[in-house]
Amino acid sequence: MNFFKKFEIRTEMSKKNKPTQMSGFILYISIMNNLTEKIGVTSSIIIITGCLLKAFHLQGAAVVLTSGFLFFSLIFMPSIIFSQLKQKKIIHAIAGFFLSTLTLGVLFKIMHWPFANFLISWSVTLSLFGIIPIYIISNYYTKIDGNFNEKKRVNNILIGIFILTLLSLWYAMIDLSKIPSPYSIP
Repeated sequence: MNFFKKFEIRTEMSKKNKPTQMSGFILYISIMNNLTEKIGVTSSIIIITGCLLKAFHLQGAAVVLTSGFLFFSLIFMPSIIFSQLKQKKIIHAIAGFFLSTLTLGVLFKIMHWPFANFLISWSVTLSLFGIIPIYIISNYYTKIDGNFNEKKRVNNILIGIFILTLLSLWYAMIDLSKIPSPYSIP
């Protein structure tokens, strides 16, 4: 019911404005964001349920965890990446790709599937030494205007440093001697 009220309000607002293609595009993006939020919450609930089932050694944990991680990595994250690309936020889209790869690596590790170490180590390494420094530097050099003020800059830089610290801790725990070469055949 609430979704339909939002839909009616947004269509009324688009009728009051000039009827252009842009108002339809904004309506499409708002519906996609609402759907994306529901997919994200659903996949998170499925993953948490799977973790609880696995913690208590109950049947069905593998199926629930696998479906939750795949739902998150192959449905939710691509929609986020697509949304970021539409907004021309390339760094965020690439970071989303590596987060999706990291999530698949964690799934592979939990399920004892091959290439788990490869997925985890490469996604953490490229994020740690590539994406996060570019994110921090780009936020530092972004010009302050009406949409981006000093407080947002400081918040974005602090979030980047926090993520950098967490990835550094994770990278320190990776045993690089056990990582297979991407060119070797298993």
